Amino acid sequence: MDITQILLFLSGVFLTCEPTGAQNDLSLTYRVSAERIVQDTSNYVETRSAEQKYLIKYMLSPDVTCNDGSPAGFYVRHSNSSKTWIVFLEEGWCCYDKASCDERWSRAEYLMSSKEWPETRTGGGILSNNAAENPYWWQANHVFVPYCTSDIWTGRRAEPQHGSKFTFMGSIVIKQVIRELLTIGLANANALILSGSSAGGVGVMLNLDPIQKMLRQYSGMSVHGITDSGWFVDQQPYDIEDEGGSSASPVEAVKKGIPYWHSQIPSRCRNLYINEPSKCFIGYKIYPTLSVPLFVFQWLYDEFQLKNDVGTPVTKQQWDYIHKMGERLRKSLLNVTSVFAPSCVSHTVLTKKDWKNIKIDSVSLPTALHCWQTETRFAKMNGNGNGNNNNYNNNSNKSSQSRPGRANGNSNGNHGAGGGHNKRLTKVDRQTVTDNATKRKQNKMHRNDHRSGALIHKKRRRHHKNHGSCRHQHIQSCTWPQCNNSCPKLQNPATGEEVDFIELLQSFGVNIPSLSTELGIDMESLIHMDQEELLNLLTQQSN
Repeated sequence: MDITQILLFLSGVFLTCEPTGAQNDLSLTYRVSAERIVQDTSNYVETRSAEQKYLIKYMLSPDVTCNDGSPAGFYVRHSNSSKTWIVFLEEGWCCYDKASCDERWSRAEYLMSSKEWPETRTGGGILSNNAAENPYWWQANHVFVPYCTSDIWTGRRAEPQHGSKFTFMGSIVIKQVIRELLTIGLANANALILSGSSAGGVGVMLNLDPIQKMLRQYSGMSVHGITDSGWFVDQQPYDIEDEGGSSASPVEAVKKGIPYWHSQIPSRCRNLYINEPSKCFIGYKIYPTLSVPLFVFQWLYDEFQLKNDVGTPVTKQQWDYIHKMGERLRKSLLNVTSVFAPSCVSHTVLTKKDWKNIKIDSVSLPTALHCWQTETRFAKMNGNGNGNNNNYNNNSNKSSQSRPGRANGNSNGNHGAGGGHNKRLTKVDRQTVTDNATKRKQNKMHRNDHRSGALIHKKRRRHHKNHGSCRHQHIQSCTWPQCNNSCPKLQNPATGEEVDFIELLQSFGVNIPSLSTELGIDMESLIHMDQEELLNLLTQQSN
């Protein structure tokens, strides 16, 4: 068996490790909400009261509701030492007609109602108040918005229709949450980061510009977006026999859901796809229309999309399809200004406790996010437009759409995410503008901004004058799943234990003596080799 065949086996290995209890296409996202509630609550900051460790529940007015008519709401942890607010939209996929919503209600009522919400929650990842876990935003104001509208955060249907008992008010919920936050401190903020995972990540892209318009009068506030595991590609699923499931594909679910939810879609994108508004739920198609800086995190082999488009791979043809899908997703990100895309099989990361362990070329995800948010925010403060990283490729959006595949000189056809030829500044241009602006503002910043984050930024800017700005585009170059050593560990879905790599290879029919010969390693050393070391070796062999 040659290395190519071995790597194909590896691809299949990762995709068959489904989450514990996964029963259908939707269960991948449903599990996350329940797991995320239990996080680190260590009281390491002595100056914070016990109450400030937790996010406290706030309910919205009775007319802004979850699917079942119970009031929607949010959880917040205030910080007196920060003017940054992070608002996070929860994941959970959707339902799109009476049958799918009735089924969702019977199986995942907690995703459609607020009746069982606890009084407090703890936050992980970017919502953590633990500096070791969340080095850049542990002191920020943290807001968690539970997902209970099943409409990918776009619905405006306040009354049940079509024989259903459910309402769909996701878009209304977000706007009302922002209004409530303005009354309890957001009005004094200098930065709002709207973030979300999976369906919440798609919700970020669909609500980012409308939220900025709501906040336009707050000129001192920068608005940013982070989408996590919500950047999907609209490709034809692999042609496999239906195993008896009745669920629609993600693309078909959205097409059915838009009129069912009475979705709110940003006008710029909707006007571009008048007859196909579902395209605005596809990352690389809505991205060129956005005017607010957006950071895209996306696993190149997203577990949710793989499960829906491929199922459990058992043939070489399916594995070939998976590799092509990863390559297509990679190409769709090439014209995204700020992106972090590891070559891993997983789904969501932003609120996971170990999010800071994910790296590409020694750069961690939090570090990449902090660099991006700091630079785009200071670009706005220094008068460089609105600090918008997407604006470089959407000022001439119609021109962009009429000449596909020319962005940045790349011929990517439909894979590109926008027109890089539209007033897109070069790296040298951006650095020159930023350096000049920084020089003009440096003395004023030194006098007025004593916060530690600003001091860190000023040191970074001095470093950049000599070495160039930090890189915003991090896309894994290796082309097979799990070739990044920082990928989340694989676990046996039956036992919860970490998978023994050699045993798993053997279970897929890999001839270990042949592998030993191919790699030039004796059998004993191969069997006892550390998994990370073996992954390194296989990666080197495949390059």
